[in-house]
Amino acid sequence: MLFHQIHRRIAIRDHHLCWCAIIILLVVSFCTGATALAATPPEVTADAAIVVDTGSGRVLYEKNADQREYPASMTKIMTCLLAIESGRLGSVVEVSPNAADVESTRMHPGDQVRMQDLLTQMMLISDNGAATAVGEALGGGDIDYFAERMNRQAASLGMSNTHFVNANGMPDPAHYSTARDMERLAQAVFQNKIFRKIVSTKESNIYYIRPAGRVEYCVNTNELLDTYDGIVGGKTGWTNAARGCLTAAADRNGHELIVVVMHSDDDESRFVEAAALLDYGFSQIVENNS
Repeated sequence: MLFHQIHRRIAIRDHHLCWCAIIILLVVSFCTGATALAATPPEVTADAAIVVDTGSGRVLYEKNADQREYPASMTKIMTCLLAIESGRLGSVVEVSPNAADVESTRMHPGDQVRMQDLLTQMMLISDNGAATAVGEALGGGDIDYFAERMNRQAASLGMSNTHFVNANGMPDPAHYSTARDMERLAQAVFQNKIFRKIVSTKESNIYYIRPAGRVEYCVNTNELLDTYDGIVGGKTGWTNAARGCLTAAADRNGHELIVVVMHSDDDESRFVEAAALLDYGFSQIVENNS
């Protein structure tokens, strides 16, 4: 009888130990799996991309970040920066026939708009004529001279693989940048309150000085403003040559990240992929702080 009691106690103890071991293994397996899942970057169609923590400067993700690509309308970030730094936001810009003749614009020859309103129209609906008008106004009527100023500013920001030939990002073999360079530009410009206000605006009415009474209703092309938690703003880009492009910043719990995607498959992919990369970046921040 004593032997059977001892054997039963040992069996119960071993049974409990076995279940404890199984539970521990399951917990470890779950945690390891969750960590592995969080540490796995998303698959993206973008030819080039990067995610950077602006606070530390740490690169959280990169793919072909130094590969030259067409920046498309992300070029307008530089145009906007130079316009803000010019101190001429209150000046009146008259649209030239050249600016009004650019593809994808609502501008007309002789239109007059204040510089700040022109920047809003340029950044929200990616108006190419507005960008050209800004470049001509700041370049003394010479868009080539303005492009030289863009390139000098790019060099000062360490954008060593970038060259601009126009203010709006229309395709040109000599007009190129990289995901890393566009991130460097974004790092600089997102420090500016005026820029942040413009690119965070979802919609706006632009009131023209001439023709009097003209109002242009503009809706921001950046879909992340409506769909991504913590989005600060950004700039889209699209041409047949550049495909889908996006530079954007997002902030969660005091951590601001910048994401750049270049040459995504289609119009919608740039937003889906940028959101996925931001999620991945924020997961990396959480992991490192836990």
